[in-house]
Amino acid sequence: MTRSELREILQNGESSGIEFKREEIDNRSLAKELVAFANLHGGTVLLGVADDGTIRGLTRTHLEEWVMSACRDKNRPELIPHFALVRDASPGKDVAVVRVERGWRVHHVWHDNHRTYYIRVGTQRREASPEELARLFQQRGAVRPDIQPVSGSSLPELDRRRLRDYFERVRQQEAPAPDDLAGWQTLLAVCPMESPRPG
Repeated sequence: MTRSELREILQNGESSGIEFKREEIDNRSLAKELVAFANLHGGTVLLGVADDGTIRGLTRTHLEEWVMSACRDKNRPELIPHFALVRDASPGKDVAVVRVERGWRVHHVWHDNHRTYYIRVGTQRREASPEELARLFQQRGAVRPDIQPVSGSSLPELDRRRLRDYFERVRQQEAPAPDDLAGWQTLLAVCPMESPRPG
């Protein structure tokens, strides 16, 4: 990122893909922002910039190592961000550019043996609701609606010809006759159609 590109971003302010952060934040705060971006379409955190777009600069030593450690220690699965410095973004003041792409999986922050999922909503980062989290897992292919159990369904409502075809052709195992209700109950009880679990 060039100084002129940075100035343009600062003029436009924060967005669903841009976050300004002063450098004094802790590693968990940085991890939350990056996870929220990875769970959306990706995004960039500009370190050394106040919320109003004022360049405050950087003072932390080994900043790149600190950023990478935050991504490795606090994020699951770990994130590998793009890191760059814009030198003299303002006279004598540098800005760090930390960018992540959209994650292939759903990411969360790991802190005190607890996982928390974050998403980006406009210019804000927030904890994902159960519905938003389910949608995220579905978008990443971790949950397929076509193989989820249908609440309230029972054996008489199932097409046993299709079940028989599934067990014999796909699973290559013997299936009961279509009218053998006890046989089907036994088979489906010991051989559930499992779906992937999120996380």
